[in-house]
Amino acid sequence: VPGANDNASGVAAAIELARVMKKNNYSPLNTIEFIAFADEEYGILGSKAYAGQAIRSAKKIKMMLNNDMIAYQPGTNLSDWAVNITDYDNSHGLRKEAEQMCSRFTFLRFTNDNTNNDKSDSFRFFSNGYKALWFHSNNFNSDYYHSLKDVSANCNFEYCSEIVKICCALLVYNN
Repeated sequence: VPGANDNASGVAAAIELARVMKKNNYSPLNTIEFIAFADEEYGILGSKAYAGQAIRSAKKIKMMLNNDMIAYQPGTNLSDWAVNITDYDNSHGLRKEAEQMCSRFTFLRFTNDNTNNDKSDSFRFFSNGYKALWFHSNNFNSDYYHSLKDVSANCNFEYCSEIVKICCALLVYNN
């Protein structure tokens, strides 16, 4: 089924984080919500509605971690694997913390290319004053993007799991 990387990989990450926390009886001090938004390609409407409602109701959100397109990584040379950690003006410190978690818990390198930071669900949270990060593959394949080739056979699940480790560490260490 097309959509394996964009964005079944992000939904799978949320489910895996919830599964691991439940399995280990993790009891956070703060509420952790696992959300999958719709309509990103049509104006990031799902996250716009959620973040807008959150700010109107004065909801306290410590951070928003967005996993979008985290499963495409060709090759088996682990030294070539990197994750792009996109941040915003109010979340540079959180990005630095994510980079530390990346170095501590994974073998991934990290980059910080914010070129398209307004194209993801995390942008709507930043626009409403919340700290947000967007994790995505450092490689982009236009042959697979929004095509019938975006299938699980073209995904690298070991790579994806390394990104999930960063998010898990951020959630645990910030709670």
